[in-house]
Amino acid sequence: MPGKLGLHLFYSKDPHIRATLPPTTVLKRDSFYRFMRRYQSVYIKPNMSHMGKGIMKAWSTDKEYRLVKVKGGYKSFRNLKSTYNAIQKLTSKDQYILQRTIHLAKIQTRPFDIRVMMMRNSQNEWQYTGMLAKVAGQSSVITNVNRGGGYVIPIENALDTSLRLTHEQQQRTIKDLIDLSHRICDRFNRYKYSSQIGIDFGIDQHHKIWIIEVNFDYPSHDLFNKLKDKTMYRKIKSLRNKYMKALKAGKIRRK
Repeated sequence: MPGKLGLHLFYSKDPHIRATLPPTTVLKRDSFYRFMRRYQSVYIKPNMSHMGKGIMKAWSTDKEYRLVKVKGGYKSFRNLKSTYNAIQKLTSKDQYILQRTIHLAKIQTRPFDIRVMMMRNSQNEWQYTGMLAKVAGQSSVITNVNRGGGYVIPIENALDTSLRLTHEQQQRTIKDLIDLSHRICDRFNRYKYSSQIGIDFGIDQHHKIWIIEVNFDYPSHDLFNKLKDKTMYRKIKSLRNKYMKALKAGKIRRK
């Protein structure tokens, strides 16, 4: 099965990676009821699209159920049945997945996630090239910068501001993210060939790392150009140019 669900099932076969994957399933009436009763908050995502397109969030309060699409005001419902019926109208015939909400660490009141950029170098080996934090826009349920109106900041700033991590804790978290990214890319080699992968991680309020999405088609380089310090952006562009030259010279074969 292709798409987000296929990738989730593929990565679930690695026990180390599986421990960082949020519970995920196909959106159906019974699965929606089950997830809402168990987790009280879920994301509804199109299986085949990326960049935050079409994402919805549903959650329960003491008095009602609420639903919001990407950003803006929410709609209220009295029960799960009417909530699901509203979702059904918005999802039409496309396949959607259901995912437990990860309560991400926040900067002020806005959640953030972390983009790690992994690229193949001129020897066709995976190399870590940079990471940053993507902060959600105001009233947005997604952290996609362009679609949700958010912004980017250096990872150290995010870990310090939101979780009050010491310098040593920050460095340990960054190392864990890089190690996990290498593991994800090494496993991805069995899925299909890609020359660059952008991995979105979340860190919850208990400091646990979660995988949110693996972007393997055209992960944005421009995110890194939004940082004041252009060092990582220049590194990404340089590594990409060297890879493309090696590819054209026949030194690299796409497997």
